Amino acid sequence: MLEIQKIACKEKNMKKEQQTKEKKKQMTQPESSTFNENTMSSGLTDSIFDWDGLLHRLMGDEDLAKEIIDDFLKQIPDNLFAVKKALNKKDLLLVQREAHIIKGASGNVGALTLQEIAEQIEIASEEKDLVKAGSFVAKLDIQLEILKNKLTQPNG
Repeated sequence: MLEIQKIACKEKNMKKEQQTKEKKKQMTQPESSTFNENTMSSGLTDSIFDWDGLLHRLMGDEDLAKEIIDDFLKQIPDNLFAVKKALNKKDLLLVQREAHIIKGASGNVGALTLQEIAEQIEIASEEKDLVKAGSFVAKLDIQLEILKNKLTQPNG
């Protein structure tokens, strides 16, 4: 009889632990997420986005990864606008700096193609080639839309 009580007590404790974990998970999830949760299980790692690399850098914390992706998707349009504005002013130093910011943020989050294009903008700015930088800014704009679609559509 004592053994049955021990088992019942363990099961009760395990249930409580599971409920506590679920409550914590619900509390930490962002209210309005632009990142589609279905994308996690769909093998997101490719030349556009490196889900596996992001998870590795975050030691497997998927909730933190989703939060970072959400923040990135909300911030990056402002960064892109800043590059375009600097390009219109023909301010090569500012174009280079803004491209560098995009390159770093993209690399940190795993947006590999965005990172590569931002690096090309940075190089073109160093070479004082506004036309070349402008063509890469246009590519960056297109690639951002591709990335957004990938991250927000079901099945990534």
